[in-house]
Amino acid sequence: MPKQTIPDEHHLYQTYDQQEESVRVQGHYEQNPQFYYDFTGGEWNVYSGLIWPNATTTLTEAQGAKLDLLAHEMNLKPGMRIMDVGCGWGGPLVYLCKKYSVSGVGITVTPSQVTAAQARAAHHGVDAQFVLSHWENYNDEQGFDAIYSDEASVHFRNLGEFFARCWQWLRPGGRVVNKELHLTHEYFTNFDRAADHVHAIFGFSGHYHLLAEELQLLNDNNLQLVRVQTIDMQPHYYRTLEHWSSNMFNHHAELSALASETVYQDFRKYLKITRRMFASGIFTLEVLTSQKFEPSKAP
Repeated sequence: MPKQTIPDEHHLYQTYDQQEESVRVQGHYEQNPQFYYDFTGGEWNVYSGLIWPNATTTLTEAQGAKLDLLAHEMNLKPGMRIMDVGCGWGGPLVYLCKKYSVSGVGITVTPSQVTAAQARAAHHGVDAQFVLSHWENYNDEQGFDAIYSDEASVHFRNLGEFFARCWQWLRPGGRVVNKELHLTHEYFTNFDRAADHVHAIFGFSGHYHLLAEELQLLNDNNLQLVRVQTIDMQPHYYRTLEHWSSNMFNHHAELSALASETVYQDFRKYLKITRRMFASGIFTLEVLTSQKFEPSKAP
């Protein structure tokens, strides 16, 4: 069946220079941090799909369960140095530094996130630094034992270059853990009118890939696959969206005051459309774990 013809502006992949890309990403995340604290809830304010081990799991526990999964994939040990690319308001990195006795660096292109993350790190007394930087501009000489990104790589217009940079940042044997949604068919790179609202909420900065594409990019950049884990959308992401929607409903007045009624209604609509998109089979959700491969040291 031929693909439907949709105007270019409705196509998933848009090309921007680095400055415009940063501005577009900031447009979504540069709200008063309290807006996202009320919206995401829990202690760690994790803005991505969570893991719900059982029916009685709380929001904070679900955040911890997802972060523990990432920690397991990074094979965290005390004293390791890790990096969070797209660190949000610091909750994930602070949690990992505190629980696993590691140090870390988080980078983001959103100024208010840096300030909020630094305050969180100071409150918990962890060795976590937060830097305002696009990943393309970030330089590091110490190296990292592990690098992770949790549903942030969708904003990276060139995922292959990001993986190449990860290879440079990693110490020998270091791991990259990337949790991200993947399209189930290239047909879905053309959004319909409803999904276009979600794309617009994120400043048309989304670059979802097929799982096969991401696996090839890892291989092309000498990152050796360790494991692919698929997270079932039904019990996990759906429940996350339900909590976010409830949080918005319960904090309607506060959220509207922090942003505006228009922003509030746009976010409510985005959550409803996202749930329908997930139910339609457009996406799967995977955690991809890989490690630095050095051909000269291969067996």
